[in-house]
Amino acid sequence: MPIVAVMVVLLYSSIPPVLGQPGTCRVVVGPTPNPTLTDANMQLALTIVRDLTKFGEKCEVHLIDAWARANKMFADGTADVLFPEIVGDPSQPGITGIPVATTFGFVVYTRTTEPVIDSIAELSGKNVGLIRGRYYPEELLSHPYITAIYTNSLEQNFNMLKYQRIDATIEYVSEGERQLFQMGLAGELHHGAQFEVNELAFRFQATESGQTLRQLFDDAILNLKADGTYEAILKDMPLQLIP
Repeated sequence: MPIVAVMVVLLYSSIPPVLGQPGTCRVVVGPTPNPTLTDANMQLALTIVRDLTKFGEKCEVHLIDAWARANKMFADGTADVLFPEIVGDPSQPGITGIPVATTFGFVVYTRTTEPVIDSIAELSGKNVGLIRGRYYPEELLSHPYITAIYTNSLEQNFNMLKYQRIDATIEYVSEGERQLFQMGLAGELHHGAQFEVNELAFRFQATESGQTLRQLFDDAILNLKADGTYEAILKDMPLQLIP
């Protein structure tokens, strides 16, 4: 099979790109609250794509600035690969590759004038700020006595919490603490114990070509771990690496 040069497309526009050049694998990377982590995720995806050129695989990598949009692109088949996705998330179709890294736990943020909350069960009867398109535990989403208030960012949730427009919000502790420091709200908001650590992975379409891409990506990730590239890209990120 002849080697085909890789096609890399970086799109930062809020308007969904026109994807799908003939014969091209389309990889979509979703946003995180931390721009440095988002850049690292892009670097990992681009490095993997470059590694695939030895198999004649031609790919595009697109950064999409909202998870609701990225999820829709994968669900309607506009994208072939989605990253980073939660292993075991039932809300998305498709098949999952090997775990790439592990998140820190979720925590519940409340105002310091209120008691800390250590579990989803303690949110019963409260209005909780959530970010559109993000993964959250099913226990939270299906709870009959928790009212979800959807927003576009963690910053918006923290502001709504500060001004008592919601009762709580939930976020990975690593990102929550970074955002609290950035907004100068450490004295006004606090959190309880961590829960639900999750694995992150690439997700592929449940098709024959998706199965092939999964194997190629899995092999590429193992190669990057073996030569040290994986650790070099992710070692300073708010993730827990998988040897």
